[in-house]
Amino acid sequence: MSYFYVICPVGGDPSFAEKKTTLETLGRANGIDPFFPLDNQSFSNESTINAIKAAEFVLADLSLERPSCYFELGIAEALKVRVVLIAATGTAIHQVGNSQHCLFYSNLTEYQSHISRVLSMRARPLEMSNLTGL
Repeated sequence: MSYFYVICPVGGDPSFAEKKTTLETLGRANGIDPFFPLDNQSFSNESTINAIKAAEFVLADLSLERPSCYFELGIAEALKVRVVLIAATGTAIHQVGNSQHCLFYSNLTEYQSHISRVLSMRARPLEMSNLTGL
């Protein structure tokens, strides 16, 4: 099963349901499933590490600056997994190695456009330089 690991705020994000639908729909269209950790496993360091290692890449939505998202992102960066950062416009990005390459969105239409672009490029190396200018 080919999947991308999704790091995102869940309970605190009023747009989570729409974003999840977008990820599932666009993922299906591009032949890759989103992996939502809380839907697939009980949270533990070991299960998180294994799921991130097995992912094609990690999509980390840092909107709302949730500590749990930064924790998972730290694991992905330590494992040297490819990471794509995305966040709502105005989000302060903290202590992230490639924060200058974060894709910012101001509404769900822009979010969908960024996700579509990221997933359509997955056959090629996910280099953030290919995604700039979105």
